[in-house]
Amino acid sequence: MRLRAARPGDLAAALRLSALVGWNQTALDWQAFARHGTIRLRDDGGEVLAATVATLPFGPVTWISMVLVRTDLRRQGVASGLMRWALRNTSGPLALDATPEGRAVYARLGFRDQWAFARWQVPRLPALPGVRPMTEADWPGVVALDAAAFGAGRGWLLGAVCQRPGFVVERGGLIVGAVLCRDGARAPHAGPLLAREPALGMALLAAALPEGGIVDLRDEAPMVEWLQAHHGVKLRSFTRMSRGGQLPGDASGCFAVLGPEFG
Repeated sequence: MRLRAARPGDLAAALRLSALVGWNQTALDWQAFARHGTIRLRDDGGEVLAATVATLPFGPVTWISMVLVRTDLRRQGVASGLMRWALRNTSGPLALDATPEGRAVYARLGFRDQWAFARWQVPRLPALPGVRPMTEADWPGVVALDAAAFGAGRGWLLGAVCQRPGFVVERGGLIVGAVLCRDGARAPHAGPLLAREPALGMALLAAALPEGGIVDLRDEAPMVEWLQAHHGVKLRSFTRMSRGGQLPGDASGCFAVLGPEFG
């Protein structure tokens, strides 16, 4: 089975694969990869695609994502083959978010740990003061906060996938905290969540997910104990990894990431 380029008609099949393996992607997420990045897939004629891999350029860094393998084909070297394609067809620094199973595979390919985060199931949280709904006028400030934390401007991506209402914290006419939110196949997903103070992060998360959902929270975020105290459930762990140098940006300003597929 050789990899081939994804065609527009393949996106529905890619979505079925991500749903089968338990991920939260929507059609909008796959469309973002098709529009701005590259998708390769393996199709063995089954009802569900055999495997996928995607790359997405963020300025100096290329993100590798959607390394998905159908369950009956795992532990047969398929994921390693997907990664070899990505490495051959990209240049410059690379980054990805690894599951515990994938981390060892990526380490053998030269990727190094940067920091860890985890996906949390968020219950209904008590509303906290200090935040307001985001307006169109806030957008430049929110994109600037994200670029400082992530290390590259990606307003084009945030605008494409984050279709649910966002919230901000404003002080002295400046946006000092923000959270965006998007739909998911399984649950609404909050992130990125950008703030310098734990209290702001708590208030933003409660506003973004009033009925609960999921968030990918950095292990170092001071909100972890607060979320545990409110009966949040840790679902799975990830490690942000890079190859070819340190990642840009100041991650200390990011409490929760956009998602492992997008960084």
